Amino acid sequence: MRFRYFVSIVLIVFLAGCSSKDAVVISVKVKSPEKTTLFLSKIDFNKTIKLDSVRISAGESVKKFKVKQGEEPEFYSLSTSKGIAITLLASKGEKINVILDLNNAIDYQVSGSEGSEKVRWVTRTFAKSKTTVDELSKRYLNAESNSERELINNQFEQERKRVKDELTKFVWENPMNKASIMALYQKYNENLYIFDSSDDLLLIKMVATAWKALYPESSYTKGMLEDIKNIENRIANAKMQQLIQNAEMPIPDLSIPDRNGRNIKLSSLKGKVILLDFFTSENTASLLDNRELLEIYKKYKSRGFEVYQISFDATREGWINYIENAGLPWISVREDDPSASNAALFYNVKQLPANYLIGKDFNIIGKNLYGANLQKALDSYLNK
Repeated sequence: MRFRYFVSIVLIVFLAGCSSKDAVVISVKVKSPEKTTLFLSKIDFNKTIKLDSVRISAGESVKKFKVKQGEEPEFYSLSTSKGIAITLLASKGEKINVILDLNNAIDYQVSGSEGSEKVRWVTRTFAKSKTTVDELSKRYLNAESNSERELINNQFEQERKRVKDELTKFVWENPMNKASIMALYQKYNENLYIFDSSDDLLLIKMVATAWKALYPESSYTKGMLEDIKNIENRIANAKMQQLIQNAEMPIPDLSIPDRNGRNIKLSSLKGKVILLDFFTSENTASLLDNRELLEIYKKYKSRGFEVYQISFDATREGWINYIENAGLPWISVREDDPSASNAALFYNVKQLPANYLIGKDFNIIGKNLYGANLQKALDSYLNK
């Protein structure tokens, strides 16, 4: 997906401070339950660069970092060898003080840096939403009916809209602050960003344009402008393809390569009852749905039922390993770049797992059907 390179760290602090005009000095009062290593890294748009590290012992200690700083505010990551991380946003000349308890890193305190304080607000705002979404995901996993799943999905959409409205307000109020870039790149998982639709382009363009005016050579300026171009091209191409395909059939056709690189058209299955399924092996709910689907597939395959399953796995290797180990008997395909999926755009897929049940005449006859509900729909349609 766009924004694919920005390092989205759930616990974010930005440390900055300086003892000279062209430096940032970061003073960290850290409380740790055990010995560990504290790392300071600079976060560019498409990479993270380690700058310094220091050993810390159990208990409380104070450590300082001094970093040469240019005119552009910079994101820094303060992380430990145990995987805890916070992101900072520093401007030249700042002396940043951070109080960090590694037992509860999300409640870190920061002073001496306006940018870091704004980053802290973004971090805490999104972290609360992610906690809510994680809870909804657990409930979805244990849901016993399609109606319950739909209710949970509606709750998720409401939560997503709520936090998106908060972050949008923040961006409009802080278009010239680099913390707004971080706000635009928040995501619940690898495939689900807060800002992910064509409607969000205006906001993204506003921030990119502001940053270009200030820092035209910044990696963030170049990265965001490239992302915008890719989004516009993808939307334009998708709309054109959909217009062509809709002229020929009731729903958009797809042509996606399987594990052997052979393109499989969805329309090649016309005449069968098709489950168009969107999944990722990186999602527990998808894996559990696949277990149910295996039994359903065995039961209905001889009656003209077929599955066209599109993987959103981050890597091709991970996808192939999964389908081999799971022994999936149906059609399994994956786009070259699932993060910029045309299939998801065509079929308005906002979260995973998701599916459409398609009749023999290539019309949609059901949506997001699982387990007993899918079997009921198949029985109803096939027994006509």
